Amino acid sequence: MKKLSVGAWITCVAVVLAIAAFVLYSSNIGGEGYYKDAAVNNLPLMVWGAVACLVVAVLLNAAKGGKVIELLSGVLRIGAPSLLAYGLMNLIAGRVDGLGYIYFSNADVAKEVQTAANMASAQSAIWSMGLLGGAMLIAVIAAFFSLRKKNA
Repeated sequence: MKKLSVGAWITCVAVVLAIAAFVLYSSNIGGEGYYKDAAVNNLPLMVWGAVACLVVAVLLNAAKGGKVIELLSGVLRIGAPSLLAYGLMNLIAGRVDGLGYIYFSNADVAKEVQTAANMASAQSAIWSMGLLGGAMLIAVIAAFFSLRKKNA
């Protein structure tokens, strides 16, 4: 296999971050705590769609192709951060009420709400948002770099 270009490596980092964000999100809704069984609509579809777009874009550029392949790869590399942004917005919208309730309740309610399981669930939600946002930003940055390595 030929060595990957800088753009392909950055794209791979975005893929890894998106997968890590989804794994953390899955453990968040599967574990104990405030967000147990609180799935966010379309988040798996958005994350895995973005991962597929990025992987296909890298694979397309590994193949010898003309302008059509280059155009399709560009569209996929622009679509992936859009899907990640949409997924992030859905995740934030689905978690903001709970985070406000857990962290900003009055003193009487906070004693009942701020259990170890709920705090761990809230921190996991925040980390998954951060990883998803990081994957989105890195995918945007990757779109500015070429996926084809220039021959010296």
